[in-house]
Amino acid sequence: MLSAVADVFGDTSVRQVLWLVVCALGSSPFFFRIARGWRGLSLPWRLVAAGFAVRLLSDTVWTVEYVSGGNDAPFPSYNDVGFVASYVLLIAGLVLAGRQRRGQGRRMMLDALIVSAGFAVLDWVFLFHPYLHQSPLAGLGPILALIYPLCDLALFAATVKLLFSASARSPANRLVLLAVGAMLAANTVYFSNATATTRTVDVLDNGLWMVSYLLLGLAGLHPAMLWTARPGTNNRTPLSSRRTLAFAVATLIGPASLLGMAATTDADAWHAEEWRHLAVPALLSGALSVLLVVRLSLVARVAQHRSVELDRRTVELDQQARDLAEALEERTALEQQLRHHALHDPLTGLANRGLLAERMEWAFSRRDGAARHALLLIDLDGFKDVNDTLGHGSGDELLMEVAVRLRELAAPADTLARLGGDEFALFIEDVEPVQAAYLAERAREAIKAPLPVAGRTVYLSASIGLVQISDTRVTPQNALADADLALYAAKRAGRDRVTAYQPVMRTARETFTWVADGLRHALATEELAVHYQPVMDLATGRAVAVEALLRWTLSARGPVSPAQFIPVAEETGLIVPVGAWVLRRACTDARAWYERYGISLTVNVSGRQLAELDFADLVLRTLTDVGLPPEALILEITETVLIGSAEEGAGQALATLNRLREHGVRIAIDDFGTGYSSLSYLAQLPVDILKIDRSFVPAAEAASGDDHAFTRAVLQLGASRRLPAIAEGVETAEQADLLRDMGCPLAQGFLFARPGPVEVVAAELARTNGDRAGDDRPGGSPVGSGARR
Repeated sequence: MLSAVADVFGDTSVRQVLWLVVCALGSSPFFFRIARGWRGLSLPWRLVAAGFAVRLLSDTVWTVEYVSGGNDAPFPSYNDVGFVASYVLLIAGLVLAGRQRRGQGRRMMLDALIVSAGFAVLDWVFLFHPYLHQSPLAGLGPILALIYPLCDLALFAATVKLLFSASARSPANRLVLLAVGAMLAANTVYFSNATATTRTVDVLDNGLWMVSYLLLGLAGLHPAMLWTARPGTNNRTPLSSRRTLAFAVATLIGPASLLGMAATTDADAWHAEEWRHLAVPALLSGALSVLLVVRLSLVARVAQHRSVELDRRTVELDQQARDLAEALEERTALEQQLRHHALHDPLTGLANRGLLAERMEWAFSRRDGAARHALLLIDLDGFKDVNDTLGHGSGDELLMEVAVRLRELAAPADTLARLGGDEFALFIEDVEPVQAAYLAERAREAIKAPLPVAGRTVYLSASIGLVQISDTRVTPQNALADADLALYAAKRAGRDRVTAYQPVMRTARETFTWVADGLRHALATEELAVHYQPVMDLATGRAVAVEALLRWTLSARGPVSPAQFIPVAEETGLIVPVGAWVLRRACTDARAWYERYGISLTVNVSGRQLAELDFADLVLRTLTDVGLPPEALILEITETVLIGSAEEGAGQALATLNRLREHGVRIAIDDFGTGYSSLSYLAQLPVDILKIDRSFVPAAEAASGDDHAFTRAVLQLGASRRLPAIAEGVETAEQADLLRDMGCPLAQGFLFARPGPVEVVAAELARTNGDRAGDDRPGGSPVGSGARR
């Protein structure tokens, strides 16, 4: 291409100027990019850029001298100062650009010296040795001619060092290094020609210099940034395959060069002076060998260090593996322990509700139509007393002993569980109903046997609910619910028994549930009502008292029988708020009747109400709020509750009754005759009135004296204690006459009036008592105001 241009212009000066213009334009992107990013450029690359800029300036000076000198540039000249300065700048920049951590920097420098030493032998054979033969070292020119190859060798070493660093990974940096390599190749060609002929520039070296500048321009156009790697980013491999290849080439270059030199030189021409010239390549080869030994020692040291590190890491990994294995074993054991704790009772070690449900679910999932299973729900009667008297520690000991006894009865395939508190469950698979019932009885007998606890012998009983399971569609939840209903029935029947589940139990429980819920709603919305039934004086035919009776009427179902909802209220505890409501409403209604007719009010009180600590305060506060005198109130308590309190030594209940009597409130025994009816009890209890149960009221058709003997005995018992009696359930005039003849003063029943609301009773009282109010009120009636023992 240059020859074609020369033919056009016909002058080598023009060709040289054109070369300079191409080099300047080709490298301009590099210098333009350097100028724009000068502030952000690192010092090494600033030096490299300055080195190329000084070299381009020196080429310009050389071209000017070449053209002005008639196609011949003087040597040495001013441009040589620039060329030497460019070498200094390039070498310094490349050395600094390849900086690494201390240990890595030494290894890279050593690697660069090894490669450079090999190529130094090549330079000696083909550059230095021929030049020394032709030109004696006299004057500045010959010395400067030797300085250039030495600078090239130093620049080559710096370039190799940078190639071994991480900075060479940037594409832009690689282009810069290729530019340096092209320049070194051009310099080598130029100096090689100079040793053979004269210092002239030909097409090859000029072309390589142009390629160098063009590569600089490409580096400036590349989007990658010029940068230098931080210390420690170099490859940590001790000796890569590329470096090994470079070492091999460097090692073989020296001998190959010497062999080439010997082959191209006549043996007769080797004289003593020539043999002395072999000392330099010999020294270089020796230095190369020393460098290789040092490098190999470093590799060995690194290898040994890494071997030790590997051994240490191996030991650590082995220890970590053992620790991991132990941790996995501990985790497995912990998981098993947690699963056991999650599915077993911590006190007895039996299955808990979750595991029982799993076993039942598995048994039901077999879907065997002929399979029969059974579930026992066992509750300990009297366990709470043991806890209260002996302490919870003894209670836990008792539960563990019961668990041992039940475990002895259960087969390996059965599931024995503790559901909580003193409740156990036994699920029996593939069992006939007769066998299940027999096993339930054995469990009950086992628990009834004497139990040694805390150095004492304890006796317990068990209520057991039994449910037979043959329907594969049943779920564990349904089976447990049915067993719970059977257990509830066993407790209500008197405890210490086995009760099998019947479908009617579910119906009864559902009724219980809706009655309890409805009663709560009725209490909150005041759907309840109080009716009253008069108590009549058989001698005068006047009402002396009214009994308050609770009534509940649903808009959708109609009236609900007291026999249905009163037991539910007792069991759920609703009787306490319901009883308080009845007391306040009845006292409010009876106040007017007391003030007009002097009649008293009787209100039924349950044992649950009497057990409340503040019951006496409630009664007295209600009387005060309403304005009804205490002597106008009679509390009816059943014989069983009253005498049961005395037998148990329930000082609280008796203290409550005595406190109320001290304030004027009277106490009546309701349904007298159905319980103890003992004279000794009547002497001990705080009682003012007897109410004879309707079952002992004589019938008119019972003409025999023996049929009335019990009624006479009750009346005589009350008379002996000066307790007035009220006969309940009187329905005929004949019964009233018989009672009057027996000496019974008071009676109530349908004969006189049915229970009715306050308006109806008010009208009935006006009819029976008429205008007989005021001063002639029946204050002397057995149950009139102020009449008491």
